[in-house]
Amino acid sequence: MSNSFKRLLNSKALPYIIMVLPPLFWAGNFVVGRAVVSTQVAPITLSFWRWLLAMLILMPFVIKPMWQQRKIIQQHFFKICFLAILSISAFNSLAYIALQYTTATNATLLNSFIPIFILIIMGFFFKEKISNKQVLGVFVSLMGVFVILTRLDIEVIKSLTINKGDLWMLLAALVWALYSIFLKYLRPREIAPLPFLGIMVIIGTLVLIPLFIINPFNEAPIVWNDGMIKALAYIAIFPSIFAYLAWNYGMQKLGAATGGQFIHLMPLFGALMAVVFLGESIQLYHLLGGACIALGLWLSINLKTKQS
Repeated sequence: MSNSFKRLLNSKALPYIIMVLPPLFWAGNFVVGRAVVSTQVAPITLSFWRWLLAMLILMPFVIKPMWQQRKIIQQHFFKICFLAILSISAFNSLAYIALQYTTATNATLLNSFIPIFILIIMGFFFKEKISNKQVLGVFVSLMGVFVILTRLDIEVIKSLTINKGDLWMLLAALVWALYSIFLKYLRPREIAPLPFLGIMVIIGTLVLIPLFIINPFNEAPIVWNDGMIKALAYIAIFPSIFAYLAWNYGMQKLGAATGGQFIHLMPLFGALMAVVFLGESIQLYHLLGGACIALGLWLSINLKTKQS
């Protein structure tokens, strides 16, 4: 091991470098999903195979720690099931459904609305105090979402014919916001990150099995080819395993206030990859909507950071 690599491992900058990886991998998930959904694989099918492969990859590493912590897992089993259904089964399936109808650029921008959903839900249902500045932040971000949904097209605004893929993505963002909120209250702290990820993936995959078999959306069979195999390998390994572990590490080292800011890199990475790999173009409404969402998030999170 070289001295420069050792210095990097011991550097205070390492957590910051590692925290760039989750939004990069998650943005890649949207781009890959957009590329293969509906043309080579349908949403529920893609979600099922993604997590089945991730589960098989994880098993050699999580079986022993899961067995060692089996009593704690049994004690909190129903709480873990609820979290797994929200994060593994529901969110990803909804996001892939959205990508049938909307662009990867739109999806990553709307995904940035998650912190605003969290703020709204915590304020109204968990009675967390919301300041005037945070309310302003929510309003500004809502304007950004309105710009993206309507594409600044007066005809769209008049007829309210909003892309249904954007609405599916907003629903997915709401589901992830609920997961993030309940994670704080329901996650058993005694379970280490790796076995916790393992049991979540197992439960989430098992929940997807009946949907995969019943095929409620009349989805076509998966088209197996070299591109499909590479796409599945990517989304099963990088967004599903590495991103989750890197996120946990960074959040532990930097704290939620600082670490959470890195999620805002997703629209940047997603837009760049969508342009390069999918040939999507960045429009004025993307820039304006993204800027409004970013400003709204800054107004909300910056105040909370100062008070913490």
